[in-house]
Order: sequence, then C-alpha cells, then structure tokens
Amino acid sequence: MRSVTWRDAARSRDFAIGGVAVALFVFFYLMNSRMAAETTLVALARTMAPIGIVAAGMTFLFVAGEIDLSVGGLYGLLMVIISILIEKRNFDPWLAMGMILLLGLGVGALIGLLVTRVGLPSFIVTLGMWVAMRGAGNLLSGGISTASTRTNLDYYRFFASNVPGTHVPTIFVLMLIVVAISGVVLAKTRFGSDVYATGGNVEAARNNGIRTRRIKWTCFIMTSGLVALAAALQFGRLANSPFNGGNGFELQVIAAVIIGGVGLFGGRGTILGSLIGVLILNMLTSGLILMGVTEFWDGIVSGLVILAAAGLDLLVRRAGAAAQVTREVLA
Repeated sequence: MRSVTWRDAARSRDFAIGGVAVALFVFFYLMNSRMAAETTLVALARTMAPIGIVAAGMTFLFVAGEIDLSVGGLYGLLMVIISILIEKRNFDPWLAMGMILLLGLGVGALIGLLVTRVGLPSFIVTLGMWVAMRGAGNLLSGGISTASTRTNLDYYRFFASNVPGTHVPTIFVLMLIVVAISGVVLAKTRFGSDVYATGGNVEAARNNGIRTRRIKWTCFIMTSGLVALAAALQFGRLANSPFNGGNGFELQVIAAVIIGGVGLFGGRGTILGSLIGVLILNMLTSGLILMGVTEFWDGIVSGLVILAAAGLDLLVRRAGAAAQVTREVLA
C-alpha cells in the first residue's frame, strides 16, 4: 500500500479546512438567511480581495520559515503615497500604480537583505519596519483621509466595477488570478519546491545546493510587491485613502494564513489553504454582524479560531513526528 506523503497530507488538510468553511457558512445561513444574499456575498468578495492577495505572498514566507509583520504598515503607507501622487501631484493613476509597485518591491528587497544578509530575525526587522512605515504614513497624511476628487477616471471605474454581465467584483477576480498563479508557482515549479525545502530544513536544503538566502529574499520581495498591488487596487475601488488605512491588516493576513493550515514553523502549507483561511476569517465577521453580535466579539471569536488553528498545527506536527519514529522503528 502506498505511504501517505506530505503532499497527501496537505491536500487532506485543505479538504478539511474547506469543510469547516462550508459548515461555517451553513451555520450562519441558518442563523440568518441574509448570509446567502447577493449583497452579502458581493461585500464578502470585495473584503476578501486585498487580504487574499497579500495572504498569497505571506504563504510563501511562512512556508520558507519567515514572517512579515510590516505588511499592514506598508499597505497603509502606499495608499497614502498613491493618493498624494494622483490627487496632489496630478500623476496619471496607472503611472502612480506602477510607482508604488516598484516602491513595494524595493521595501521587500530591503527587508530581505536585512534578514538574509545581515542576519537579523525577520520578526524584529519587520516589526521595526511596521512602526517606521506606520509613522511615515501618519506624517504624510497628517492624520487626515484623502478622498479622490476625480472619480470619473478609468482607474477608479475599473477597480470599482464588476465583471461585465455579473455582480462579481473585478478586484475579486484579480485576487483569484493572483492566487491561481501563486498556487501553481508554489506547487508545480522548482522555485516552489525550493521554498518547501528551505522552510522544512534550511541546512539540508543548503547542503543540497539550494540557495536558501535567495529563496527567502525573493519571498520577501514577492510579499511586499503583492502588498503594493493590494493597496493600489483598494485605493482604486474606494477612491479614498483612510488615515488609519492598514490598521490591523497584518493581523488579518497572518490569521488567515494560520487558519488556512500553513505551518507555523515552515515547510508546509498551500495557497488554497490560505485562501480558504481568508474566506473563513471574513465569513466570521459577516456572519457575526448578521447575527446581531456586538462588533467587539468579532475579534474575540477570530482570536479563538487562530488559537484553535495553531493548536491543531502543533498536534499535526507531533503526530507526524511520532508516525515518522514508528516507521523508522518498524523499518
């Protein structure tokens, strides 16, 4: 009989997480049938989009054994910068979008160098960057939201639109494209295989000729680039840069990835699992609101779900280690 591989485990875990998402939706629907209403589903799709895009990049980082706490600060800062470029400097919106994409990639490259070359822990580097970028965003915005005065531009119309002939938000479809490409890269390419190997055992990966520093550096660049993309899309949809944009965004992204079953210690996880985690996290918010639960309970419930997911991850790792020992003894 064929032994169960880590790929099989990942697939089965995604299936289990998908089952949880379905059960959660059914529960909220039974509590309030408006959960299945078109307006609710469209709002859910719009809310998921920026989180799902960044969660794809965060999945690569988690699988590689790293973390980026700065995504919320970068997200808010880039929304402020693109609003200034378009509204105060009269830049073409598409050009401004390209500029913040380059800026996002540059920030990721800097973070990656500090982690992989200088040797600073990613937790410390990205926490410091989060504080710095949050401060920079507040400095540039002056603590004031910036609303667009030219909402008739194609840029705003495109990102606020739906797919022609449907009520599916354009930014949701763009998220699905990003997620699909990321999923293929992680699961089907040599780079993805190297990411898994790096997070699973960095020394063994290095001994096998994998350039682990470059792998991690690339993952940081990818994540920050996706943050920039998410910021550009969200600003285009809202035509507004909130003064507190990005507050708690990093927690939502990390929570979704953890709920989606991505390993806390690297070497395991899928893009699909993270997407389901994003769905679960946003369904919790929507469902609780429809049930009339006070908004403060949303954070409590989400926190409990994260703890449950982290506990399950630990149990799975221990069970896997015990099974490996048993196989070695029987061999």
